[in-house]
Amino acid sequence: MPEAAAWELVKKSISASCQMFDGHLNEVDKADWFRMPSEGVTHVAWQAGHIAISTYGIGLRLQRGERPADAEFGLTNYKELFGQGSIPSADASIYPSAEELHATLKKVFAQVEQEMAEWPLSELDNALDPPHPRFKTRFEFLAFLPAHNFMHFGQVSLLRRLFGNAPLR
Repeated sequence: MPEAAAWELVKKSISASCQMFDGHLNEVDKADWFRMPSEGVTHVAWQAGHIAISTYGIGLRLQRGERPADAEFGLTNYKELFGQGSIPSADASIYPSAEELHATLKKVFAQVEQEMAEWPLSELDNALDPPHPRFKTRFEFLAFLPAHNFMHFGQVSLLRRLFGNAPLR
């Protein structure tokens, strides 16, 4: 079982990475969300959608299973559009709007924040179902979530700079 102090650190890291990613998106003009500096590489909208579906998967679905209330997130086609292996398209019409994407991401982040406060430490050592090739336990995958968020934070930062924006810090 993970130590209580380690779990507290992971919770703080998850919270911080979600808050920072969300705040960083506020620094990108919504008109730029679908701009692609190079065709087929990425855009801010894809980054936001990817973080929404992956945070839902890692932070909720794999922790406690799918719930009927999860439909309220509106993630119906996110796996196809933003999941692992998906290819960003310059055709903004196939995606939810920038405003919808950002609102969905905020809902997912808020739900993870709410639920992780209630997870019993004793259950975090449970094996993932379905199994994952890299992470054996719920805790291991949760500990990876902030790193994943920050990888994509960096991509949003790079896109901002390629759009001609000054660095934020």
